[in-house]
Order: sequence, then C-alpha cells, then structure tokens
Amino acid sequence: MSYDLNIFAADLPPNPIPDWIKRLNTCDHMTYEINPAVAFDVGLSGFCPMKVTVPGRWPWTPDKAYMSGFEMSVQAFDFASYFDLNSHDADVKKNQLTAEGFDFNLWETFKFQVLISFKPCNKFEAELAFLSAAILTQDLNGICNDPQTRQDVRRDEVFDRATKQIEQQQTATKTEKPIPHPFEGWR
Repeated sequence: MSYDLNIFAADLPPNPIPDWIKRLNTCDHMTYEINPAVAFDVGLSGFCPMKVTVPGRWPWTPDKAYMSGFEMSVQAFDFASYFDLNSHDADVKKNQLTAEGFDFNLWETFKFQVLISFKPCNKFEAELAFLSAAILTQDLNGICNDPQTRQDVRRDEVFDRATKQIEQQQTATKTEKPIPHPFEGWR
C-alpha cells in the first residue's frame, strides 16, 4: 500500500532541486543527495532516487549511505478537469464545493501538480517524502493535499503537519526492523 501526497502550484521555477536538497539537509542529522539525472520538469514520472547518508554516532563509526527515494511525477494541472467541472452536472459540483468552503480563486491559479507516492512502512522513504512535500509546498508557494486524510495543508502549516506525520510514522513502525538498501552508486 502506498501513501500519496499532492502538491498544487501556480508556477514551477526552472530548477527547484538545489534549493529543495539544501533545505532537506537542514532538517535532521542525515545528508541527502538526489540522483543527478533527475530533472524537475513537467513530464517527470517514476522513481526519484536519493542517497541518504547517516552520520556515525561515535568517532570510530563511519558514515553509512543508503539508497532511498519515492515515486514522483510532475504534470500540468487543469482545475476544471481535476474536479470534473466540464460535465453536465458541473453546477451541482460547484455548489457542493462552495458549500464545503472551497476557494475557487485559489485553486484556479494552480497550473502544476507534483505527486509524491511512497511506502509508509519504510522509515527513510516516509521521512524523506513528508519533508520533501513540505519543502516543495513552501518553495512552490502551493498547497499540499493529503488524499488519505482529505486535508489541504497550506504553505504556513505544512512543516508542522509533516513533523506530526513523521512522528506518527516512526511510532507506527517502531517495532519493525528497517530494511537497509546500501548505496552502491547511481544506476
């Protein structure tokens, strides 16, 4: 079973990867590198591999590097198609969304969707995905949608939410032994 996060944004900067990775490296004691072949452009789809380096905890233990990552896609976003507002019952759907407090003005500005999908039982993947979604939501000035909880998380709240999700994931997987995938180079 996978866990999905959707980030909706009005604009995509030319290459958000350097800022994303720089911010990711300030989040905890691990160091992250993205595969240099990944280009953050519309049409990106597939596994986004990352090298995770865990620091040694004592002077005599070396750093250990692992392979991690998550599925990611970057695509154009069409507001009317996404909410099926081109159908014969579009007015009914608009009224339902209005009744739910839906902000049409905000959502109509979004032109791009970034999907992050990961396995929640994998410690590295979950932490990496939640933090990456939070960073990208802020850097792209967007909204992060969590389809599992049906919540839209705005830019100013996204890191608090990501931190809580990471804590919940760590608690849920505390008794499970992580499956390490040693980093053996980019493939």
